[in-house]
Amino acid sequence: MASAVTYEMVEAVCNHLAATGQSPTYLKVHQHLGKGSTRIVSAYIRQWREAHALSQALERDPLFGEWPEALQLKARSLFDALLALSAEAANASADTQRQRFEERERELTAATQAADQRTADAHARLRSEQAETERLTAELRSLHAADQARQAMIADLIAQRAEQTARLAEAAARLDTLRAEHAAQVQQLADAAVAERQRLLDEIRLEQERAAGEREHLMRQTDQLRQDHVVVVEELKQKLVRLEGALAGQRQKNEALETRAAALASARQQLEGEMEKLTRRAAGLEEEVARQQTRQVADAAQLGSREAQLAMLAQQLGRETKRAEEAEKRLLTLLRQATSTAPPAAPAPTGPQDDGES
Repeated sequence: MASAVTYEMVEAVCNHLAATGQSPTYLKVHQHLGKGSTRIVSAYIRQWREAHALSQALERDPLFGEWPEALQLKARSLFDALLALSAEAANASADTQRQRFEERERELTAATQAADQRTADAHARLRSEQAETERLTAELRSLHAADQARQAMIADLIAQRAEQTARLAEAAARLDTLRAEHAAQVQQLADAAVAERQRLLDEIRLEQERAAGEREHLMRQTDQLRQDHVVVVEELKQKLVRLEGALAGQRQKNEALETRAAALASARQQLEGEMEKLTRRAAGLEEEVARQQTRQVADAAQLGSREAQLAMLAQQLGRETKRAEEAEKRLLTLLRQATSTAPPAAPAPTGPQDDGES
């Protein structure tokens, strides 16, 4: 990448700061460069410090000062080549790790955006379902209010039916009383007629026994009595007809009351049927509310799972960063090993043969 920070850029800034007597730090190097991440710039600063410390150690080494100039130049060139090689390896590794991290960061950003979109969709669905739940709750409350009104109407009708039943019972009691009175009157008239007939028969028998001469007179009296009896019987028959007419009217009234009671019973059955329908509908609405709540809980659980996945991705990114830092540490360890084994490989500066070899 054209805007990436290289080791040469950091090395130049560190050499400038060291020449001016300043200690290279991340803030100072970043201020001079104007770019670079903390991890990469700090790694390059550590690499420069190690190389600078090794170079100073070589200059302070008394054995190194006794080497021939050609051997010192060769050692310095070998050391510079090793530093350049390690810098290139570090740059390549840093670029590779940076590309991997950038690619991983893009993937995580895309996954985070997708998760945010899914979260927004889930929130939108949740808000919609909450609005639907509120609407269903309001409808359920309205149905409860209508149910209570119908219950009050049913209670009123039941009270009216109880009143009608009481009235019917009272009318039936009055009818029974009238029937009893009519039966008593009929029995009384029958008893009176029997008694009267028996009395007349007794009188006739007495009159027949008393004198035959009075037979005609008795016959006339008998006819008169018979006529009187017929009149009484006719009066009793008319009274009986009137009583039967009143009884028929009362029966019609009772039938009308029974018809009204049957109509009230039918209306009550219809209201009870409507009540059962409303109860079933209320139960269905309650089940729908329970299903909506279950769906909300499932969406919340899915959202928690997505957040857990994001946390796992963040942990994986941390592990990748730690792995990269361990790789850099291993590279620095290899560099130290290479630099520590370089001086013993050169022969001791004791004769002309060493000059020829150099």
